[in-house]
Amino acid sequence: MTRHCFITEVKECKIDEYINFHDNIWPEVCAGLRAAGLKSLHIYRVPGARTLVLNIETAGPIDLAKATGPGSKYRENARCKEWEEMMDADFHGGWTELSEVHSSEKQWNAALQLPMQ
Repeated sequence: MTRHCFITEVKECKIDEYINFHDNIWPEVCAGLRAAGLKSLHIYRVPGARTLVLNIETAGPIDLAKATGPGSKYRENARCKEWEEMMDADFHGGWTELSEVHSSEKQWNAALQLPMQ
């Protein structure tokens, strides 16, 4: 399993509409993301802000840009392409990947002299 974390800022007055779209996500997008290798996807909102944090888990190491970005097999599906372009244009303008600074699987296991999981 591989984890990825991203952050974005939703445009002014768009957060409720953004949440509504994700509460009613198009089936083609779900199927396309699964086929691209995404195991799970969680979006969190910073309280009182328009800032969102996105966590993605994949079954193994994959290049998310190649798997879901422009020119990917995922975006060959017209609905997936429409969804991603709408999210970027209407709601946030894209995600910025965050770098990991601590992981219990690494640092805790090292401190406890346990094998990495």
